[in-house]
Amino acid sequence: MGQGLYEKLQAMVGEEAGPFEAPNAVNEAMIRHWCEAMEDGNPLYTDEEYAQKSKYGGIVAPPQMVQAFCMPPLWPKKKLPDPQAMAVQMMDEAGYHGVVATTTSQEYFRPMRPGDRLSYTIKLISVSPEKTTRLGRGHFITSEYTYKNQNGEVVCIQPFTVLKFIPAV
Repeated sequence: MGQGLYEKLQAMVGEEAGPFEAPNAVNEAMIRHWCEAMEDGNPLYTDEEYAQKSKYGGIVAPPQMVQAFCMPPLWPKKKLPDPQAMAVQMMDEAGYHGVVATTTSQEYFRPMRPGDRLSYTIKLISVSPEKTTRLGRGHFITSEYTYKNQNGEVVCIQPFTVLKFIPAV
C-alpha cells in the first residue's frame, strides 16, 4: 500500500460514527428464534414465570444477541457512513480485495429486555502496519462498537478486527 493511503487510514483512527438505530426493538420472537437455533434452554430468555422471580424481574435477551438486534436490514442494502466501512472501501480501491474477520469479543454491562430500543456507534481504533500472513499481505483494521439502550446506558462494547489483504498467489 502506498504511504499516502496508510497515512490517510492512520489519520482516520479515532473517528466515530452514529448512533445508528436498530431496525427493531428487542422482542420475544427473535429471542425465541435465537434460543431455538442455539438450543439455549435458559429459562431467563423464554419462561416469563421463571424470569419474573429472577433478579431481572422479567424476560431478558441472551447478551450475545446484541449484534443481531442491531444489524441493518440485508435488503434493501443501505450503506452506513462509518469509518470502518470507509477504511475497507479505501483498501478495496487500493487492491486489497480479500477480507476476513479475525477477532471479536463482547463485554456486557446491562441486560436487554423486550421493548428496549438499541443503537450503536462505530469508532475506528487502529490500522496496523502492513503484515504478511498466509492469506497474503494486508492490514488489520480494528473498530469498536458501543451498543446502548434507549436510556443511553451502555449494554455492550465489542471490538472487531478484520484483515484486508491482497491474496497470496
